[in-house]
Amino acid sequence: MSIRLSPTDVRTCEACWRAPVTAVRRTLRGRDLLCRACAEGGCPRRVDVFPPYGIYRLHHLGTSTQPPNKGDER
Repeated sequence: MSIRLSPTDVRTCEACWRAPVTAVRRTLRGRDLLCRACAEGGCPRRVDVFPPYGIYRLHHLGTSTQPPNKGDER
């Protein structure tokens, strides 16, 4: 079975960030591009565990997960 990668897909495993992509894991949110060892080991994607500007479930200062409440604008 061959893996089809688009020109914009990553070529390095999204879990270990070292090995080339050789496996695809389908999820409810899309797909994970992984090396064989990470796919067989059930490793999570590191972009989910360590998002930009923070550690798991922490956000960059000044960044909110909710839009600001602007009140009742009529």
